[in-house]
Amino acid sequence: MMDRREREIAGRKAENHVARWLKLRGWKILAERFKVPEGEVDLIARRKNIIAFVEVKQREKLSVTEDVLTQTNISRVMEAAEIWVGRNFETLGPDFEIRFDLAMIEGRVHPLAKVKYIENAFSGF
Repeated sequence: MMDRREREIAGRKAENHVARWLKLRGWKILAERFKVPEGEVDLIARRKNIIAFVEVKQREKLSVTEDVLTQTNISRVMEAAEIWVGRNFETLGPDFEIRFDLAMIEGRVHPLAKVKYIENAFSGF
């Protein structure tokens, strides 16, 4: 069982891995680990007119990962996303779509770790 510090390090590795994965697919990372008192978003990425707020999860077994998005977790991501959009609205341009995605990694993070990516994993504002 990992302690809090080990979980934080593993989480950062997973987020970095997913950020690289997204960049290879044409996404620009706008923010990493955006935190406000109301919530946080692991990654904020843009490709063309789509702004994706990405929640990253890493677990030993993916079957467990798919159940980790609680309503509280989703609400905190959406609250943070709303604040981020409000702060960055002027720079986003007139026509952008918002999407909430989930990126999952099974097992240890390593250069060849597979990413299971679910677009529109949950609904937002």
